[in-house]
Amino acid sequence: MINRLDSFKLVTYQNIDVDERNVVTLLYQPLIGTKAYSLYMVLWSLIDRARLRTPNYNHDKLYDLLDLSPDTFTTVRKKLEAIGLITVYQNEEQYLYELKAPLSAEEFIKDGSLGAYLFSKIGKINFDELVGLFRVSTIEKDGFKNITTNFDEIFSSVVQPIEVKETLISKSKSKIEINHDFDFDIFFEGLSKNFVDHRKITKKIKEKIRSLSYVYNLDEFTMQRAFLDVVKKDKSIDIDDLSKRARYWFTFENKTNKPNEKVEEEINKPLSNDEVLELCKTSNPLGIIEAVTGSKPAVSELKTIESLIDNFDVDSELINFLFVYVWSITKDVPPYSYFEKVITGWVRNDITTLEQAIKHIKARNNRRTQKKTNTYAKNVLPKDVESDWLDDYLKKL
Repeated sequence: MINRLDSFKLVTYQNIDVDERNVVTLLYQPLIGTKAYSLYMVLWSLIDRARLRTPNYNHDKLYDLLDLSPDTFTTVRKKLEAIGLITVYQNEEQYLYELKAPLSAEEFIKDGSLGAYLFSKIGKINFDELVGLFRVSTIEKDGFKNITTNFDEIFSSVVQPIEVKETLISKSKSKIEINHDFDFDIFFEGLSKNFVDHRKITKKIKEKIRSLSYVYNLDEFTMQRAFLDVVKKDKSIDIDDLSKRARYWFTFENKTNKPNEKVEEEINKPLSNDEVLELCKTSNPLGIIEAVTGSKPAVSELKTIESLIDNFDVDSELINFLFVYVWSITKDVPPYSYFEKVITGWVRNDITTLEQAIKHIKARNNRRTQKKTNTYAKNVLPKDVESDWLDDYLKKL
C-alpha cells in the first residue's frame, strides 16, 4: 500500500493528441475500467505540456481527486502498467511514473491480444461499430493522381553528415515484418532460465532479434551472445542496447574472420540488370551494400538500413532497392535523413514493391526529360537526364 504522503512525480516524452485520447476512451477503457481510465487521464492533465514533467506531489492529491483508497489506487495503477500505458520506477525517496502514449487504433485492433480481448469483452456488434469509427475513407481521392513532388527531385545529397547524441521527442512508428529464416528454437536453447526470463522476450523483442540478425547477418549463436550481453539484473532487455551489441558483434566477426577470396571475387564481379534486382529480392543488406559499393559495409551503413526497417512498413526488398537507387544518385552513403525523405515520397505514392519503385522512377525521369526538352530545346541534355538511370547504372556495375 502506498501511503498518502508518499511523494511522486510524472514524466513523459511526448504529448498525446485528440485521436490518441479517443483510442484510450473507446478501446482501452472497456479493458481497464473507468477508474483506471480516469487515473490515466488525470495523470496526463497534471503534466506540464511544455516541460513534459511535473513537480513533486504527494499521493493524497490523486486519492482526493479520484476518491480512491490507497489499495484501490494500487489496483487500478497496476492495470495501466499491465496494458503498457504507464511505467513505474521507485527510489528511496519517491515514485516516478512515466506516461506512455497509447497504440494507434489500427495497432490496437490488429494486436493479437488486445484486439481479441476487446472483442470478447464487448461482443461482435459493438466491436464492429468501434472499428467503423476509426476506419479512414479514401473515396475522396478516387480518380485523382498523386503528383506531389518528392524530396530527391528538389534537394541534392548532403556531403557532411551530422551526429546528434541527445534524446529527442519521438513517437513509435509502424514496424515491418522481416521474412528472415531465424530459428528461435536454437536461439532459446542457449539461454539458461537462470539468467533469462523467457516470458520477458516479447513479440516486439523477437521481431527486433530477427531484424538485427537479418541486417547484420548474425546467426542464432552470435545473436545469443549479443542478447546475453544486455540482459539486466531483473532479466529485462533494452532494445537499444541490443542493437548496439549486434553492431559490436558484426564488427568483431568482420575483424576476426579472414578475407574470403571467393567472396571478394563475387563482390567485384559485374552484375546484370536482372542480377541486381534479384539480389534486392533475395539478399540481406550486407550483400546489397557489398554488391553496390564493391567493399565491405561500414557499421554506420548497416545502422541506416536497420533504422529504415524499424521505421517504415515496406517490404525488405524495397529497402534494399532504396540503397541501390540512392547510391546511383549520390555515389556515396548520405545521412539517414536523405534515405528517409526518398522513401517517404515513395510511401506517399503508395509504392510498396520494387517493381512499382522502378516504374515510378522511370516515369518521373521521363517527365523531367520532357520538361527540359520543352524548355531548353536548343541545349544538350545532361546524360543522367536523357538516359534511363537504372539501365545506365547497372551497365556500369
